[in-house]
Amino acid sequence: MGCAIAGEFVRRGCTVVLYDHTEYTRTRAFQTLRASLWDHVANGYLLKQDVESVMSRITTADTLEDTLERSELVIESVFEDAQLKKELFNQMCEILKGRAVPPDQITLCSGTMALSMQSIIEDIQAKEYRGSCLGLRFLHPVWFIDDVEITDCDYTRRSTCNSLEKMLKQLFFQPFFYDGCYRRKLTLQEITTYQSRQRLRCPDPITSVPKRGLRRKGILGSPGSPSGAADRTPPCSPEMPAGATPMQPPEMPEDAEPCAVCLEEPRSALLVPCGHMAMCIDCADKVLHGPRPICVVCREPIEKILRAMPPP
Repeated sequence: MGCAIAGEFVRRGCTVVLYDHTEYTRTRAFQTLRASLWDHVANGYLLKQDVESVMSRITTADTLEDTLERSELVIESVFEDAQLKKELFNQMCEILKGRAVPPDQITLCSGTMALSMQSIIEDIQAKEYRGSCLGLRFLHPVWFIDDVEITDCDYTRRSTCNSLEKMLKQLFFQPFFYDGCYRRKLTLQEITTYQSRQRLRCPDPITSVPKRGLRRKGILGSPGSPSGAADRTPPCSPEMPAGATPMQPPEMPEDAEPCAVCLEEPRSALLVPCGHMAMCIDCADKVLHGPRPICVVCREPIEKILRAMPPP
């Protein structure tokens, strides 16, 4: 979810900093995001030239301190663990207090759905930053979806809600506030509508990429319809914001390791959720649809595969 949120923000013109507590998970997130973009190219949602444009506006940070120093809006997407989220928000607020960052210059968001924001931030020691915290939930599957849910609490400042809502609208999102009882989920029809609209914005999809018939999870939800979405659509390839410093992402080496199965084609399939990349697309597809769809490295079940290299 964190990778999808980062990708959708950068697709709409933002510069994004990715952070996780280990180098392995940071690298995996970067690879997952790149693979998702090539998957969207293959399905006609993005143009081929969009991939490098998007990836050039994404960087990674080695520490939480560095992340906060380079950010105005922070969105956590860790596991739904109440204690973990409390510790993370408390740590972020302590870092901000130590650097004397004005509370109105940063917004701290949680992507939680099952936990209340009140319970997450009520024990924060740096109390002046509790007003900068609120919930920001993106509706699955995140990519190309305009609707986002804002959840405030007793501690949240009104100015924080207003500034976040204004920022989201500038990025062509459609923010709405959680009513306290009904958690909106997109229906299959709504998702199809958003995806069809995105295809119309990309008149020249990569038609030479064969459809692999990847296994996808079904998505079920409750009814609802986006409002005003047709009049507020971001461009297919958003422009770089003024003052942004692009970072060239690492390129796939020419002497990439061969597939662990066929030993001929380069490794180009990123396995989800384990994140290993040990097979080519053809072999990964055969394993996925075989009797034992498991990773050849860690033996974890494979839910889907993503293309980690540009299509031919």
